[in-house]
Amino acid sequence: MIAQAFEDYLVKQEGAFLTPAANLAVLVDSHNVDHAILLLSQMTYSRIPVVTAEKKFVGTISLTDIMAYRMQHDLPEEEFMAMDIVHMTKTNGLTVGVNYTISEVLHKLIDESFLPVVGEDQHFHGIITRKSILKAVNALLHDFSSQYEMKAK
Repeated sequence: MIAQAFEDYLVKQEGAFLTPAANLAVLVDSHNVDHAILLLSQMTYSRIPVVTAEKKFVGTISLTDIMAYRMQHDLPEEEFMAMDIVHMTKTNGLTVGVNYTISEVLHKLIDESFLPVVGEDQHFHGIITRKSILKAVNALLHDFSSQYEMKAK
């Protein structure tokens, strides 16, 4: 369990580590493969969220997911490039709810570069990246003693 003072400090940093959905590049599940490849090849991210037109979280997708699907299904180029990406979307990845704890985030980010924040009815709120959490922890380690007094037991 994380010490409560540390948890409180990190929760106050939420604005620094939660990237709202409105500030993210996402793909809509009905976008075609051609569009997804174009977007993913122009971004620095290897995986991005996929949502419905109503902003409901579906999963995430990467170029690797797209190429793996293509290799498994041996479709003609034109047919493949016109397909909706929903068929290639990774739907079983880790997420957190809107009432996440810092401990939950830290445990899940070990193996993920980001965690989608998903609310009721699968509404997509944004992401928490490993990088942003590390920045918040770095701030904690450098600034904590300026706000809290620490005493040895």
